[in-house]
Amino acid sequence: MINWNQFTVDNGAITDLRELIFLTVYDDPDIDLTVKNETGVTNGKKLGYIDSMGDVGEARSGCDPQYSKVNVTGIQKEWELGDWEIAKEICYDELENTIAEDSLNTGTDRAYLQDTPYWDQILMPLLEKAMKEMFWRIVWFGDKDAKNIADGGILKAGINPKLFNMCDGLWKRLQAIIAANPNQHTEIAANAATTYLDQKNGILVPGTAIKIFDTLLADADSRIFDKPGSAIFCTNSMFKALRTDLVERYGKTTMPFENVATGITLSEYDGRTIIALDIWDRMIKKYEDTGTALNCPHRAIVCSPDNLFVGTNDKDKIASLSVHFNDKDRKNYIYAASKIGTLVGEDELVQIAI
Repeated sequence: MINWNQFTVDNGAITDLRELIFLTVYDDPDIDLTVKNETGVTNGKKLGYIDSMGDVGEARSGCDPQYSKVNVTGIQKEWELGDWEIAKEICYDELENTIAEDSLNTGTDRAYLQDTPYWDQILMPLLEKAMKEMFWRIVWFGDKDAKNIADGGILKAGINPKLFNMCDGLWKRLQAIIAANPNQHTEIAANAATTYLDQKNGILVPGTAIKIFDTLLADADSRIFDKPGSAIFCTNSMFKALRTDLVERYGKTTMPFENVATGITLSEYDGRTIIALDIWDRMIKKYEDTGTALNCPHRAIVCSPDNLFVGTNDKDKIASLSVHFNDKDRKNYIYAASKIGTLVGEDELVQIAI
């Protein structure tokens, strides 16, 4: 919860919670921008596509033609959901002798925190932001085998693997696809550098970013662009490197952009939409840091959100919160729980640079 010891009571600067100014927070984009949500999913439920009938049309054989069976092929994926939960408790005495004290109720109701300025203006907005970040973290960076670096994994020292191991996220699934199908992989050499500086400088070598984006588009299955919302989704580091490349090559940028929200940039390259997601950069830095370098800080995907699925067994994509006050122990409780899983629909319809 909030470390109220960071603030001085009656210091002349802050006398009311309404005067407390948050440090800069990120207005993260809605995760629906990058994925398709499926509700009412259960473990073992199948996601299926009709693929093709195969080739037809052979040289004519005259009378008594040779008939063959109709052979329709398909693709089937199976949902595997994992459990997540949020469980928080708050006691009013944690807020006494802090700047939040004046926002509390009085008398018998002092322990009841709901509908107070602290609850409505501080706690709930912070929880909403944390839940939004939770979905980005699980959906994109989840890993059932998540481990810290010391244990052979990629998680930064001190990061709790339980934040990730409820299900495999989309990055893990995409890396499995390119391991099986190398032609869908565009290698980013700068990611293999062993220091932060070399990783940063490597992507800025003239011509590097342009070559990566051109290769991505050239190698991508053309059917990707027939699907709604298809775009190049990339880290902010990749987007900035591409703009720098264009400036150095042409003397001025030929790639206008629009910051449609804090942390999300919309642009276009070679007739294709680019969506730069700074939240990827921030999560890589926060969670996947060896102490000397980052785990693949530069990433890009050519795909449609309609091919990247997130499933839950709920009726809504975000579980409802259970909020209550216990009159016996005088504590306030917040709880939420649900199941979540991810799937890539058609493996062929993604092109990945990492």
